[in-house]
Formats: sequence, C-alpha cells, structure tokens
Amino acid sequence: MAATQDYKPGDVPLEEQDDRRLFCKFHYKGVLLLLIPILLGPILAGDPLLVCRFIYISLCLYLIYILNLMARGAIAFLYITFIPIAGIAGSGQVSTSYYTDLIFLVFGAIFMGVMMDSSGLSERLGMCVIGIVGGSLRFLQIFLTLGVFLLAYLVNPTMAAAFWMKVSQAVITEYDNAGIVRMYSEERPYEPGSNPYPTRSAIGIYITCCYAATLAGSLSPFVNPNGVICDGFTEDLSIEHLMLLMLAPTLLGLCVMIFWIQILFLGLFGGFDRRNQPELEGNRAGFRQTMADKRQAMGPWTTYPILVFVLILITFVLTATRRPRVYSGWDHIEPGIESGLSVPAIGMAILFFAIPANYFFCRYYVCRTPQKEGTSPSLLAWKAVNTNTPWADLFMLGAAFSCVFCAQKCGMNEAIAGAMTDPEGGTGPLQFVCGALYGTLLTSLSPATAIAKIALPTMAKAGGNFALPFATALHNQYLLPVSAPSNTIVAGWGNIRPYQFLMAGSVLAIFMFLTIAGFTALLGSTALPNGFP
Repeated sequence: MAATQDYKPGDVPLEEQDDRRLFCKFHYKGVLLLLIPILLGPILAGDPLLVCRFIYISLCLYLIYILNLMARGAIAFLYITFIPIAGIAGSGQVSTSYYTDLIFLVFGAIFMGVMMDSSGLSERLGMCVIGIVGGSLRFLQIFLTLGVFLLAYLVNPTMAAAFWMKVSQAVITEYDNAGIVRMYSEERPYEPGSNPYPTRSAIGIYITCCYAATLAGSLSPFVNPNGVICDGFTEDLSIEHLMLLMLAPTLLGLCVMIFWIQILFLGLFGGFDRRNQPELEGNRAGFRQTMADKRQAMGPWTTYPILVFVLILITFVLTATRRPRVYSGWDHIEPGIESGLSVPAIGMAILFFAIPANYFFCRYYVCRTPQKEGTSPSLLAWKAVNTNTPWADLFMLGAAFSCVFCAQKCGMNEAIAGAMTDPEGGTGPLQFVCGALYGTLLTSLSPATAIAKIALPTMAKAGGNFALPFATALHNQYLLPVSAPSNTIVAGWGNIRPYQFLMAGSVLAIFMFLTIAGFTALLGSTALPNGFP
C-alpha cells in the first residue's frame, strides 16, 4: 500500500544510476522486444504463407508474454492488430473470437470469488479448513486437492478453482498472520504500486487449485471438453470410453502433481523452501488458541455470508445440471438453442448485484427489521469487482481463444491433419506420438474446450491414430496461465507469472504427455467400439 501512495505518474519504474554494467538488468526487456521480432523474421519467408505469418505472430506474442517483456493487457491485443494485416481474417471475426461463451463463464466465476471476499464467506470457510488441516501446508495441499477434484468433477473446473482459490487465500492469510508461512515474497515488483509477488509456498498452494481442477475435468463425464470431444467423434467414442482412456493418466497424474508441488514449492526434502518456512513446532498450541479466539471473535454466521453461500450452491447446481451428458439437463428444454455455461454463471452474477446485503430480502416480505437501517448495498459492488478482477489476464485469455480461431482460419490445422493422414491405414505409432504432442502444444497456448470445438473436427480427418491421442492430450493444460480458464483465475488472483507456471507444470505436462500417448496407443484399438478407425 505504501508503494501505491509513494508512486506518482511519470516516475521511472527503476532508479537511475550510472553503472553501465547493469545495462541488462535495467534494459533487457526493451532489447528483447526489438530482437524477438527481428530474429523470428525469416519465418515470414516460409510456405504456406498464411500459416507462416500466423506462426510468426503467435511466437512473438507468446514469447513476449512468457518473458514478461510488456504489460499483459497490451500483449493480448496483438492478434486484433496484426492478424487482419497479415490477411488471415478480418478484424470483426478476430474481435469476436476474443469473447466466447467461456470468457463469460470466467467473468461469472470471478464475480463469485469477489463476492466471497466481500461477504467474509471465504474467511469463514478458511477457518473451517484450518480446523481440519491445522497448520500443515502439506495437509492443506492434500485437502485442497481432494476438495477441488470433487467439485470440479461434479460441477465445473473453472468454478471449482475460483471457489477454492479464495478459500486457500484466506487460509494462507491466517498462516501469514500466525507466522507459519510468509504470504508475499520480498521481491520488488517491476511496476511501482503493483501487487506483491507471492512466496514459493503460496504459489504451490494456489497452483494446486487449478491443476487439481484440470485433472478432475479430464476424467469427469459431466464437464467439457469431454462432452465436446465425444460429440466430435459421434458414434466412434462415448463418454464411458473416454473416461476409460483417461482413468490411469488422471490418477497417476494426481499423485505426480501432489509430490512434485511438495518437492518444488513446499520443501518436501528440505532445501531453500523448507529453510524459509518458519517452524511451528514450538507454537502449535498457541496457533490453535489464536484460531479459536478468532472464531469466537467472528461470532455466529450472519445473513450476509449465509445468503452468499446459498447463492453459490445454487450456482453450482445450475451449472452441474445444464448438460451433464449422462442424463438430460435443463439445456435440453429448448432443443434448438444451446444455453452455454455463461447462462447460469452470468445469470447468477446478476443476482449478486441485485440482492441487498443487509436485508433478509426485504423486511416488508418477512416482517423482519434489517440488520442495518438505511440504504442497503448489494451483495456485490462493482467497485470491489473492478478492483479485484485480473483484467490483463482476462484479456490474455481472450487472445488464447483467438489463437485457436486464427490457427484454424489460416489453414494450419488442415495442413497438419493432411500431413498426418496414413494412406495405408496402418497403426502408425508415429501418429500417436505426433497427435499427443500437437494436442499438448495447442492446449498449452489455448483452452481445451475451444480447441475441441474449433480444431477437433479438422483433426478427425487424419484418422483415429492421430485424432484420438490429439483429443485426449487436450487435457494437458498445465504450462501457461492461458492454458485453461482455471489457470487464468489462479494466476490473476495469486499474481503468478507465466514462467512460474512453466516451472511448476513442466514435469506434470511431460508425464501426462507420455501416459496419454501410451495408454491411448494401448487401449485405442482394443477398448473402443469397432477398434476405432
């Protein structure tokens, strides 16, 4: 907060000094912004021309994003600027591709999370979690893994990640106050007045929320992209067969995720992270007493958090029963029109802004005096939303949606599908590897559901030996904040940078790539109907 007050417009982000040896420290970002487009320039001379132009623009965009060379909110609009100039698609089409149905699901999830903080619900739920796990970061990670996995499996990964991310932030805040772990690192933010960076321990807890949500979504019959993938293969692949293919990779990946995050961020085998975690051994009784005193000071649940919790549960029910695939949901009431995930998410968000916070609906309806006399604010205020919404990360997620659209529009997917087609109809072990590799690459750059809707019909032309591993590899969404909407929410609220996602997700992504390719090749011709083409 002090940095925000001290900073004035026009101040330089870094202090001036005359030591020329520090040139790279102070100016490497500007140098790389010039070098990256120049060094990648020869790509523009390739063929097919439109495909090479798209690859050039995408490489520039994602390298600048990963290396954090420019503000994310500005990087996100490179497609809108340069795709029409490159002759790939018109500006109207590119602009529309930024705002899909899924982006409004993310908005609804963010509104829900901000309302949890405004009402104090996240703090109360955080105290309940502390009552279960105590002061152990490892028990907290395992508990969050199970909680996120269950909610994401039954409802939606994005909603689950947003809900549990707010709970985990409340728990980490209490740990920070108690001296168990530091919530924020001492690293100086590049932009004056920006949010502080989290410590490695906090990053490990936050990333658990989005990775567990992604793993649950890969196995769930209720959520996308599984439903979209099965629709793309029509009679050749059912939701049960897809679950069979993903069962072993998901369960094994869950174990790898837990241990890798504990090793990398939580100091399982000692090291830097373990040494920098304050020990609680001599203060466990004091910590328990402090938490008991705080619960007593918070008092009983008031109308505000209760009403918020009820509305969130209704949101979960509406989302889960929209189109669960295993039975008819409320979206089937009007068969000719699809009600996407944005309908329950934004519909409930409207109620968040409409229902008063200090009234039990209205005293004239229930003959009850409001808790606070006078005008009543709504459950969710726009000022709180505007302050706590990671706008730059949302814009970048929109660019990731546009990346899928532009890849399809320039003909890259069609060219790859044509190159991978096996004219002899053989087993094609190389096709299995290439399909899993290309699916992993695309889903690292863009969300899986968008890829399944736009690119999968084209990839299916290459045959099942390429399309099936490609489809299953779309669940490998761990490498970047834009790889999945749940990653975007966690990265935005936690202020986690792209290279930290690369570091955390690299081992898990490689493991999932190998297991997906292996189990798809093993089961693809034996467990699926008619041997799967």
